[in-house]
Amino acid sequence: MCFVISILGLFLAYNFYHSGDFLLAGGSVVVSLIFIVLMVRNILYVKKMREGKKKDDN
Repeated sequence: MCFVISILGLFLAYNFYHSGDFLLAGGSVVVSLIFIVLMVRNILYVKKMREGKKKDDN
């Protein structure tokens, strides 16, 4: 879900930038970056959790 929201935010930022509304473009980029960071944090958390589960199984 974070991936979809970040792609949509970048698309909106591109459209706002070309229409001349730089404030909305900047806001869309910030929102996209927030969701990209959340996505990366979630991926790293799941990866760490799986590694911990493998250690517990052995």
